[in-house]
Amino acid sequence: MHLLFILAALTYGAASFAYGLDPDAPDSASRSQVARQTTARQRRALALLVFAALLHFCTIGAQCVRGEHPFESVFLATSLGALITVIGYCALTLARPVHALGGVVAAVGLLGLAVGVMFGATSVHDPLPAPVQSLATAHIGLATAGLAGFTLAAAVAGLYLVAERRLRLRQWKPRPGAMSLAGLERLHYQIVLLVTPVFTLAIVTGVLWTLRAGGISSMGARWVEILMAVAAWLASVGVLVLRVGFGLRGRRMAALTLLAFVLTLLVIVWYGVRS
Repeated sequence: MHLLFILAALTYGAASFAYGLDPDAPDSASRSQVARQTTARQRRALALLVFAALLHFCTIGAQCVRGEHPFESVFLATSLGALITVIGYCALTLARPVHALGGVVAAVGLLGLAVGVMFGATSVHDPLPAPVQSLATAHIGLATAGLAGFTLAAAVAGLYLVAERRLRLRQWKPRPGAMSLAGLERLHYQIVLLVTPVFTLAIVTGVLWTLRAGGISSMGARWVEILMAVAAWLASVGVLVLRVGFGLRGRRMAALTLLAFVLTLLVIVWYGVRS
């Protein structure tokens, strides 16, 4: 398992480097030559990222063989969520040219992998009681998938804010295959549209899990988790409502998505501290 981890981590690092590599083209190069060089470089980077995801998947499989199931620990679930994020990005970039996010996604995959391997073995808890086992699995699975999707939405929102600011400062330099601001805004909305129902189901199963485990009196300090989760859900729903109902778009929607993502990360950190 350690060998798989080392190979996956090194491949993630190589993918980050490949996405960040942007050598200057010679002055004599034509626009078509520059475009071909850029496309070839992006394909190599994507191939490295796909290979890293495959090694990441094998590492999680090796952990399962050792008895470390992804849903038994917030750290193991974080590793699985990072893998889903990478896979989602690889699938997304085949249809939409968002290569600028590749280096960020590779870093997310590496971080999730490291957290899962470093803390997974020491944070696996005893199995939950049978009456709530199915609810617990559903809640953690939905929350993991929702976080993976929302990570992509936040990354697109951050890219939109950076591109929009550079455009306002007249520092925008179009690159071959890059998406327009309108394309980024539309992609951001589509991802949030898919993720919000997943978060909704995660909240529902989480509440039912709490109630079946002992009722409101057993919540204790978990009210903080629920409060932050509801705040993140409201922020994601707000993106949809404000866009469709009031026509608000652009920077405000991107900033609201980043706020929701930060709140969601706080939930994960809180679980990790309590583990």
